[in-house]
Amino acid sequence: MTSQWGWNIRSARNEKRSRSDWVAPFVAAAPWVTLLVLLLMLHLMGGVFTISRGTLFDLPAAAAGDSERTDLAMLVLPTAHDTLVFFDDARYVMSDPQSMHVFSTQLEEVAARKGEHTILVLADRRVACGELMRIADIVRTAGIGRVLFAAKTQGELEE
Repeated sequence: MTSQWGWNIRSARNEKRSRSDWVAPFVAAAPWVTLLVLLLMLHLMGGVFTISRGTLFDLPAAAAGDSERTDLAMLVLPTAHDTLVFFDDARYVMSDPQSMHVFSTQLEEVAARKGEHTILVLADRRVACGELMRIADIVRTAGIGRVLFAAKTQGELEE
């Protein structure tokens, strides 16, 4: 069965089969090659997308540069519904009276252990001034004489 142009249908089919025989392994391996390239890209970019654990808070800016050595510190962060106070590996909720009572007794115990204290308050700039005054009042009532509110330094403002 030769056509008028000089080629045989059976030989054309055999040529097509012989071409597909060497292509078949590459077609079968294509998903695995794609997977390896994807894994390589994820491995190379893994360090870029690493998320470190922690809490990001933004200190307010202030012109004052006075500071003194402190041995106590607390962190005050606002959330959607409450303001949280972190002190001595514990979390206290400012809207909960029971939690604030426990916080004040904890401060009293710390103040009784040592003499005169200065406490450093790291408060996010979104914390309301009234809540900071309430914290300062609780600290004063607990027997801690000085409260130092942290602020960004001039070097941090330029960044």
